[in-house]
Amino acid sequence: MNKWSEKTVLVTGATGLIGSHIVDELMKMGNVKVIALSRSAEKLEKGFAEYIGNKNFSYIAQNVTESLNLEEESVDYIFHAAGPMEGKIIANYPVDVIKPNIVGTMNCLEFLHKQQETKGIKGRMVLFSSVTVYGNNTETDIRVKETDTQVTEVLESGSAPYSQSKRMSEVIALAYAKQFGVDVVIARFSTVYGNTRFIPDTAFYEFINKSVAGENIVLNGSGFARRDNIYVDDAVKGVLVLAISGLAGEAYNVSSGADMGNFLAVDEIAQVISQTANKKYGRLKENSVRVLCNNQSNNKRKAGVILDNTKLQVLGWQLEHSFADGISKTLANYNRGK
Repeated sequence: MNKWSEKTVLVTGATGLIGSHIVDELMKMGNVKVIALSRSAEKLEKGFAEYIGNKNFSYIAQNVTESLNLEEESVDYIFHAAGPMEGKIIANYPVDVIKPNIVGTMNCLEFLHKQQETKGIKGRMVLFSSVTVYGNNTETDIRVKETDTQVTEVLESGSAPYSQSKRMSEVIALAYAKQFGVDVVIARFSTVYGNTRFIPDTAFYEFINKSVAGENIVLNGSGFARRDNIYVDDAVKGVLVLAISGLAGEAYNVSSGADMGNFLAVDEIAQVISQTANKKYGRLKENSVRVLCNNQSNNKRKAGVILDNTKLQVLGWQLEHSFADGISKTLANYNRGK
């Protein structure tokens, strides 16, 4: 029997990249009750129009920073995927980044704690953490395991509101596990990419938009660090494995481990996207999309971080998509994200 059979699953941040794909995978099973939570009722209704009216699907339009009002539900799993990750939001609205990671995490944990106390039902929370909990103070690329959390970003960094609140969310989750016995497993994602219902304001999707429109991609700067990228389908399969088989209180890297051509910097990503789009749309050399670099110098690439995924593989998960495959699938499903 399917281990998800007859389970009730809450997905916060359900209209985002990973959250929406989790909803899709669970709804495909046909016997899982899915509760999709997001701030926007309009996005929920538009993004999940195909599920509206399905007895296994319901949605809640609220901010996860507000207390969860689900007393009538008995939740078996919570995937806490809510929270912005766009660079412009981190730079300009840092409090809006911190709150879902801290307050939202506590609200999910409080719900499970209360459910356990009042109903005797021990649900599990899968906390979405990030590659940003790892730092790199060397001049070379490093490979990190789940225990390598001793190096972190300096507090003065512009991206610290994101990285440090992700670290703190893990501390909070483990504290609830220790003090109240709440069942928690932590997923540390590398950079996840793929098609999505609602396109965020990030460089990756700017590259996709421009390549589809036939416009050149312009990059400013040089020395971009390579990063561990993972296609969304692989990431979702990994986090579903963690929900069922991950050890309580443990963290797991959900990443490519730099395999299958997935360790690339933004300039290299732009090149793959432009070349794939040119081939897809049959563009000749004279009208092909090109990647142009402004302020280009001979700066050495900054040091990158590779997330070792051995611990996840032990649970039976395997990476399936090369970066080229993932970009091809992203472009093939592009209209869905418009």
